[in-house]
Amino acid sequence: MNINVLMFSYYFHPQYSGAAKQAISLAKQLRSCGHHIEFVTVRWPGLDEQDWYEGFPVYRLEAGKGAKHRELKLWWNLLKFVYYRRKNFDILHSHGAYYVNSIVGPLSKLAGWKSIVKASLSENDIHGLKSSVSGWLHYGFLRMVDAYIAVSRDMEREFIQSKLALSKVYYMPNAVDTERFYPVSQEEKKRLRRHLGLPENKVVSLTVGVFDSRKNIGWLMQEWVRNKAFETGSVLLAIGPQSREDEGGTFLNSLKQLAGDNPEILYLKEHADDIELYFRAADFFILPSHSEGMPNVVLEAMASGIPCIATKVSGIQELIQDGKNGYTFSPGDSKTLGDAVQNTLNDKEGSMGYYARKTIEESFSISALAKQYEELYQRLTNI
Repeated sequence: MNINVLMFSYYFHPQYSGAAKQAISLAKQLRSCGHHIEFVTVRWPGLDEQDWYEGFPVYRLEAGKGAKHRELKLWWNLLKFVYYRRKNFDILHSHGAYYVNSIVGPLSKLAGWKSIVKASLSENDIHGLKSSVSGWLHYGFLRMVDAYIAVSRDMEREFIQSKLALSKVYYMPNAVDTERFYPVSQEEKKRLRRHLGLPENKVVSLTVGVFDSRKNIGWLMQEWVRNKAFETGSVLLAIGPQSREDEGGTFLNSLKQLAGDNPEILYLKEHADDIELYFRAADFFILPSHSEGMPNVVLEAMASGIPCIATKVSGIQELIQDGKNGYTFSPGDSKTLGDAVQNTLNDKEGSMGYYARKTIEESFSISALAKQYEELYQRLTNI
């Protein structure tokens, strides 16, 4: 039987969001199985109230304009939307378990639907429960939710330690579309580099993410320059949008200046619709984040058959096996990062890239994840 799902994401295209990216990828797979998916999100300035994206209806609701309690207007508008559409859906699926997202619990009860919240960021989504008035409200709303999704074992432990019902906690790591992200031959890499304007005869390392303090890409770029590409002669290509915390773009402009001053070893690109081409063209991937859940970009890099060097935080530790499909290092540890870069380049046979792809195929494909969600939906709704 087909199931009707309303997915809620606080940020959604064209706003950058890793959680929304996962939601869209999952929705495509569920649609191919015959299920009906629609999206509801916040209406940001300049965006239409109703839209379509990747063939899915998207409804944008107004939130409050003030810095404090802007969620109250959003909740009111979401309540009206859910009541008006109460006969159209079976499940309200929130991509995020933050305070603002937890409202899906009571709203689903009112509509007669089932509800799911997915926590995506360790020590963030459900941080501070019961520590304040809003924390108690957050906890109370979450208790009304029918299923909690943890994308990493760390997040699974956080749900359990929060004294939420153990029977409602499900471990479902993020996944990747293995038909979009896949390895290519060295000849194809060279062709892609010509097409993308990248050097053909240099090692190309790639990093992708928002230029903010959590992703820490600015630190990586600065260390890359300070250590002269760790004496490898390789180029670091950094791709990502301006952070929402970087009002006026001061930080991004400083990174552009850094890249402009060091064109032999550092490139910066703000946006790439064809991001999969850059993963195929690269030799290895680096992610220096301070915190993560189960990062899309590491999954995408591994699916593309390139080794990953990433910080040993949360779900990354479930993906990378040191020396087999990549290396891990502690946030801010430039010495270990440099050693990892050198060791990765010593893998002349490309075995780490092979095992990176194999890891994804065995445990992190989006088709397998969609099957898990389909089974959970059916279990909750008895459809």
